[in-house]
Amino acid sequence: MKSDEASIECHRAFLEKDNEEPLIGAIRGWENLSRYVPDTGSFFPKGDVSAEDLSADRFQRLYEAWTTMLNEPDVLFRTLEPLPFFPWAEAAMGCRVVYTGKNFWSSPPDGPVDDQTGDPWLKRYGELLDFLAERFGGEYPIGQPILRGPLDLAAAVFGEEQMIYRLYDHPEEMKAFLKRAADVFLRFVQVQHERSPVFLGGSVVGSYYIWTPGSCIRLQEDAMALLSPDLYREFGHPVDCRIAEAAEYTLFHMHATGLHLLDVLLENTGLQIIQVSKDEGVGLGAILESLKTIQSAGFCLIVKGRFSNEEVRVLKSELVGRGLCIQGVVLTEKETDDFYAYFQAK
Repeated sequence: MKSDEASIECHRAFLEKDNEEPLIGAIRGWENLSRYVPDTGSFFPKGDVSAEDLSADRFQRLYEAWTTMLNEPDVLFRTLEPLPFFPWAEAAMGCRVVYTGKNFWSSPPDGPVDDQTGDPWLKRYGELLDFLAERFGGEYPIGQPILRGPLDLAAAVFGEEQMIYRLYDHPEEMKAFLKRAADVFLRFVQVQHERSPVFLGGSVVGSYYIWTPGSCIRLQEDAMALLSPDLYREFGHPVDCRIAEAAEYTLFHMHATGLHLLDVLLENTGLQIIQVSKDEGVGLGAILESLKTIQSAGFCLIVKGRFSNEEVRVLKSELVGRGLCIQGVVLTEKETDDFYAYFQAK
């Protein structure tokens, strides 16, 4: 395992696209509550969730157990985050949040969202950041959890089908809604930047563990998959560009389902890193040309997924090592050992 100083130099080289070999890391499982909690049934009371239910003392044991999973023999800086499995932005937009016994889910609000401020959720979010900073900030980086982007918030508030109808039938109202959703997203980001301690002179991107010498944002718009390039350019692209400009380093997370919008996305000059997840059931061949396009456009690239040795070989041979990070999702200790061993082999 490299020292912190040596790891930071690896991250600088990645960001400057000066690394000859890709950064690598083994990620223990996909992002969901069971990744952090062994017994989800007794973790939290079933039913509706309010901001008052999310007091820091309720999760202290969770975070103490979480820290035991943060040390891996690679150069990534794994983060602690304020409840990464919780739909913070959806709640702040007025969505109802329910704990099912397996996970937290949001559903459309019962009434209008025009007067939603999200203040109780932002207050609780800040208090959790303060708790993490005080309890763990000197040892571990504090990162941004999953915060849904404006299009995802539109899908959460109106439902996916109704969102599309509204883009056609009420375009100006939807542009105003997306602006308000971006405002809410950026309020969370502001709290994150103000109350997260500096880590080794910089920040770390939550979920993807990349150290940056300045402020960072993780942005995702899974609902972009439902839009045509023209719709995304008109409705999603302007608010995503605004968000991307709010930090020195912005990572955009996407799936294969959104790659048909890649040409428009690559026009977002506020982005520095694009992360593509190879989801279960998606072959590497379905995304390989898009990965090459991202690199050719000058962006740093993170590819995450469950990869066979052959797929890793293809990634290493077909992609440029400079500005590349490969994160393999592993489910067992053997898979972890095999992943690292592949890269150590000459």
